[in-house]
This record gives sequence, C-alpha cells and structure tokens, in this order.
Amino acid sequence: MVNLLKRTIGITDFFAFLYFFLLVNIIFSGVVFGISIGYKTNDSSLKSGMVAALSSDSTESSPMVEAATEEDLQRIIGVTTTVEDSSITVASSGQTIFVESGGEVRVYVSDVNGEIRQGQQLTLSPLNGILAVANDNSRIILGTALEDFPAAGSQSHEIDTNDGKETTNIALMNINLDTKNLVNTSEAASSLEQLGRSVAGKEVNELRVIVALVIFLLVLFAEGGIIYGAASSSITSIGRNPLAGRVIKKQLFQVMFVAFGVLSVGLASIYLILWV
Repeated sequence: MVNLLKRTIGITDFFAFLYFFLLVNIIFSGVVFGISIGYKTNDSSLKSGMVAALSSDSTESSPMVEAATEEDLQRIIGVTTTVEDSSITVASSGQTIFVESGGEVRVYVSDVNGEIRQGQQLTLSPLNGILAVANDNSRIILGTALEDFPAAGSQSHEIDTNDGKETTNIALMNINLDTKNLVNTSEAASSLEQLGRSVAGKEVNELRVIVALVIFLLVLFAEGGIIYGAASSSITSIGRNPLAGRVIKKQLFQVMFVAFGVLSVGLASIYLILWV
C-alpha cells in the first residue's frame, strides 16, 4: 500500500510539472508567434484570408487597413484572420479586422499567373488582397505555398486584362507568410507597440511592453511553482498522516493567499507599466 502511494505521488508530481510546463510554453508561444492585431477598416470588400495593407486614412493612433493592391505593396502588413484561427487576438473597441503577420496562414490565392504548386513563391495578384504564383516580373514575395492549389472548393472570377476578359479560379490554401517583406517599423508600429496600444488604449513603447511581458511570465512561473509545491506537499503529507487533513487544508489556504498576493502584485506592476 505504501509503495503504491509513493508511485501515485510520483505520477502526480510528474503530471503537475508537465501541466505547468505545457501551460507556460503554450502561452509563451502564443505571445511570441500567434498574435493577431486588431484594426479598423472602411473597406467592405476586406474579409478573412485576404492580404491587408495600411490604408491612406491610417494614423499611428488609429491604424486602418484595406485589401492590398499592387499600388501599395510597401504598406502590406499581413493576412486577415479570425478570432478562432488565432492563438491570441488583441484588439480594442471598434477594431473588427484582425491581421496576422507571420507563420502559417490561410489565404486566398488565384491561378491567374499559372497553377500553384507546393513550395512555389507567391506574390500579390491583380486581384486586390489575393495572392498568385510569383514570376520574373514580381516586385515582392509574400510567402511560400504549403500545398498545391486545391482542385475542389475554388470559385471562378472574371477579370479584365490587356487581352480582354479572362477567367481565373480563386481558393483558400495554406501558405508560410514571409515576414521580412512586410511593412517595416518606420511605416507602422511594431507588433509589440500595437499590442501595448490595444491593451492600454494609448501609445506604449516597445520597452514597456517587453517589461510587462517579462513580469507576466515571471508571475506565471511563480504561480505555477507555488501551486505545484502546495499540491505536492499536501499529497505527501496526507500519505504520511491521513488524519492531518484539517491542518493541511489550513496550510493550503495560506498558500493560496500567498499565490493571490503574488498575482495581485504582478498585475499591479503590469498596470503601472502600461497605463501610468
């Protein structure tokens, strides 16, 4: 019985550690790689899966986007997405369009420049907000196809060309977005600045956002360590003395109070950094 209890405690410790390890990694990965930023728009044609660019009405305090065209290649910031497809979405009131600027995204593509194959580079097509396979005349590379152009689910669209009307097929497919060719920080606020602005509702520089994120991660580690230690200690104590339940419960309440205090101090520090 004692050996069984020890093995159970060991398994519990392992899964508690694994839980907190995975929790930290998931949140950290979402903060670094999976953030979609909210924007406002006056472009009714812009929808999820289209390439977005900063519009001429955009300002630092109120960034706005529209479907990217061949005339504003230098203002492209990413691909529009939905809340469900984003690890973390940051937006303030009135921001209804979410843009992801890196990694694997699902985007509308056209076969206007030829059939798309996995591994081919993609550029902006003559259709606003839609990509096509790049050729020798392409001025910018926006990503790499992660699959072949889908045979099923595509829609036909008629466009005007120098040779008259031409029919092209449009479909959604997965690509790897090429972040180095997106708009630079001199033309738009960085993701960290946009994150700070969306959370705080005002301009916040990158350094303050980084400090707030570091504090958040430290608080997360501290909370995980406190809860893990309390749970592990309680299980061990009960195993040694099953009658000490009342004392152990009291200690757990004390530990939870400390954990709440650490969380409160951490959140207060983040508030002071971002809002004051």
